[in-house]
Amino acid sequence: MPMYVALTYTADVDWTQPEQAEEMREYREFGRAAAAVIRGGHALYPTATATTVRVSSGEVLTSDGPYAETKEALTGFYLLECADLDEAVAVASRMPSARNGAVEVRPMIQF
Repeated sequence: MPMYVALTYTADVDWTQPEQAEEMREYREFGRAAAAVIRGGHALYPTATATTVRVSSGEVLTSDGPYAETKEALTGFYLLECADLDEAVAVASRMPSARNGAVEVRPMIQF
């Protein structure tokens, strides 16, 4: 069955903080409801913890922070095993981030 990654874009918050408890409860509920197709996934720490890596002329260059500055940040992902894109979109539409941000669904290439 095809695999899809569902990238969640929301406000750039620290999901481990108490003020995020209610929304994290919603994500746990979604996870239980969609367990049949979820094959993995995690929330991400805020973009301030990111390190961007590039290689130029054989030299490894790093910079603090995310690759791009945006209003909504990449804050997590799910790996979904669905029959087709329509099913993956239906699952993504039930994610809390679809209501307060956006979810980008992409098919995965198997290596």
